[in-house]
Amino acid sequence: MRKVIILATVLIMLVPLAAFATGATETATPESTVIRFTWFTDGPDRPAIEALVTEYMVANPAVKVELSIVPFAELNQLLNTQASAGQAPDVARVTEPYRFFDYALDLRPHVSSGFGAQFLAGPMQLVTTPSGALVGFPHDLTMNGPFINVSLFKQAGIPVPTGKVSWETWFELASKVQKATGVPYAVAADRSGHRLDGIIQSFGGSYFTPDGKSLNLSSPKTVEALRYFVQLHKDGVMPLEIWAGGSGYVGANQQFVNGQLVMYVSGNWQVAQFASTIGDKFEWAAVPNGYNVQSGGMPGGKFVMAFRGKTDPKEVGKFIEFLSSKESVTKYASTAMFLPARKDLIASGIQYPVRTDVMNVFSAGLGQMPATSFSDNYHLKFGIVANVVRDRITQAISGEISFEEAMPRMQREAEELMK
Repeated sequence: MRKVIILATVLIMLVPLAAFATGATETATPESTVIRFTWFTDGPDRPAIEALVTEYMVANPAVKVELSIVPFAELNQLLNTQASAGQAPDVARVTEPYRFFDYALDLRPHVSSGFGAQFLAGPMQLVTTPSGALVGFPHDLTMNGPFINVSLFKQAGIPVPTGKVSWETWFELASKVQKATGVPYAVAADRSGHRLDGIIQSFGGSYFTPDGKSLNLSSPKTVEALRYFVQLHKDGVMPLEIWAGGSGYVGANQQFVNGQLVMYVSGNWQVAQFASTIGDKFEWAAVPNGYNVQSGGMPGGKFVMAFRGKTDPKEVGKFIEFLSSKESVTKYASTAMFLPARKDLIASGIQYPVRTDVMNVFSAGLGQMPATSFSDNYHLKFGIVANVVRDRITQAISGEISFEEAMPRMQREAEELMK
């Protein structure tokens, strides 16, 4: 009998653990409100969102949040299939809200007045439909930006500048540091059309017009930035092996970690890795994006949006407000090492587990990016157009074709993609 009691006790203890292991919460009682919440994970964010879901249910015992973790590769197809069948989740984390506008819940009647004003205007536009419906909020962001090897600057006796510094000034200083210290590389940027656009933005250029209806590749500002980027490689400021030595995405994080690189244009997702792998080998920091006619940089990010369904929309709105609150965003972003989209947290900064100083440089930069950074990044054709720009610029860098040949070829290919 004693063995039976012990076995039963163990089974009872294991039930909630098994439920959470599959991404679900405890079973709802008949009188409970059930909120179905679909989430994809892309890093150390799962414990952070699970903790918030648990916190919400403890504070609202009549609500059961069924958290489903799905692979990112399956997210869009899954949501489209569910939504078209009238079975969409109540809330989901997405990267491209516009894909689901036809199934979205207008939150305006179900959240407090002024909801959304606390977030950056650029990403908020992405959760606002053409008819003005508000369907979610920008949950977490990433941002492009440069890292520098501070120890090399000190070794060269060159002060690190502050304030609004142009890309030309940064790259000239990095070249001086490289020559003074004898390290192999002055500057490198990830082989990525996304990273390249972050530099273009500071020149006043972009891949698309602000309304997203046309390409902006042939505008004088964009051409100026692209020509400058190619010349950096011709002059040896940037190494050929990153952009001309491979296909697809190529990073220079290993060169930076090894102390071979003065300045590295990448993004805040590198911070946790750098903190771990660099350790105390040398001093490093993040600095603001170059400022030519405006600040540069490109965002990346995820959104939480609501779908129409059978669940009481007031309960959905209440859950959305909880997830978007200053307290919830602080807990989530600090745990998962993401950047907040809330203006108050961008202004105050967040305490992170590692390198808070570096993360808050990126966070501050979010509020300085031009509107075209957001409209470019979230354009339906951004990925494929960015790849065309990357590949034609690579050909110009390697000398396979001239810059003058690369630009019209790039324009023609991008125009075909826009059809």
